[in-house]
Amino acid sequence: MHQLYIAAVIISLAAVLFWESLSPLHSTPTVPLARWLHNLALSVLALGASLLAPLLFWSVTRMLGVQPSGGWLARWGVPPWGQWLAAFLVLDGMAYVLHRLSHAVPWLWRLHAVHHSDVELDATTAHRHHPLENLLISLLTLPVLVLLAPPVMAVLTYSLLAVAVSTVAHGNLRLPAALDRALRRIVVTPAYHRMHHSREQPQTDSNYATVFPWFDYLLGSASAVPVDGGRATIMGLEYHREPASQTLPALLLAPFRPLR
Repeated sequence: MHQLYIAAVIISLAAVLFWESLSPLHSTPTVPLARWLHNLALSVLALGASLLAPLLFWSVTRMLGVQPSGGWLARWGVPPWGQWLAAFLVLDGMAYVLHRLSHAVPWLWRLHAVHHSDVELDATTAHRHHPLENLLISLLTLPVLVLLAPPVMAVLTYSLLAVAVSTVAHGNLRLPAALDRALRRIVVTPAYHRMHHSREQPQTDSNYATVFPWFDYLLGSASAVPVDGGRATIMGLEYHREPASQTLPALLLAPFRPLR
């Protein structure tokens, strides 16, 4: 399962980077190799933290003598198709809630700001997260999955879908305006998610969705996409924009330094 997830990350990155070379929203004269290396190095550490989380979770429960009593979906008599639907809704809903909390709670924002501090947006930004953020999110999600015990294949399918959609949504991609408008009714698109990475805080604090934008629409956190699809929108934050803030050591230390 872990191998399949890692393969999905690598394949989606390669595919979207290639797609960006064919249809970029912003053309760059040179390949941003240094930026890519810093982003990918951080991504490897963040991915490692996510994979470490289940081992840490079970080690702590055993140490505390806790035996989680899971399988609630099966006990409630939820049919297989309902368990798949519940898995998708719960995982996407938790992603939305945790993402929104990451913007509202100051110490969580310090971790999440590492993702938002990228001054450009492309496929490598999708997995640019602080390892502690990934570890925390995984540790908060695992107990819910253990208690509900949805089908393993449902969880894996959602996880692979989230990897693909998130990588495309962060891509430096130019989709036809009509196609993007139609797609963002049912799935997060590059133009929709680009608003979330705007330097302007009202836009940054919107469009939190990971795969499906429905929670944004239902809970009033969706912001409008400009006619140009975000081409003129400035990415990143008001601070940590200098090159020295974009190196791997600086990104790892960023949550423990003043934000401004």
